Amino acid sequence: MNICLALVCLFWGSALYVLFRPTTLLMFHWADALGLTSSIGEMRDWASGFDKYLPIWVVFSLPFALWVSAYLFFIESIWMNSTSLARHLWFYCIPLIALFTELAQIKHIIPGNYDLVDLAAIIVAIILGFYMTSPYSQKKGVTET
Repeated sequence: MNICLALVCLFWGSALYVLFRPTTLLMFHWADALGLTSSIGEMRDWASGFDKYLPIWVVFSLPFALWVSAYLFFIESIWMNSTSLARHLWFYCIPLIALFTELAQIKHIIPGNYDLVDLAAIIVAIILGFYMTSPYSQKKGVTET
């Protein structure tokens, strides 16, 4: 189940980014170098107009939050509720890095524009990811006798 959730989050986060974010972003230069510009252009043409129905936070804040959630689901599917130190290091590193990078933008420690909505989206993604991967929130299909 976690791998499916991870793939769904990864797909939708990426789709929002590719379809609706400005093409001046570095990712689009990489896509051009890989010869993907016309394919991306066709997808963006197909999706043009949909963005007016999406709240701005969906386009600009949700993709990264979905990627953080995808990471948590992927790690949980690999480690399967392990209590090892390695699992915890891997599980918590990206959420902590995501929070740090957003907060570090306040003091211009890293480039970017701090956005409270981005921070809120990241926090919600982390909370949901922690909750949904918690062994207490999942039914394991095993009954106690």
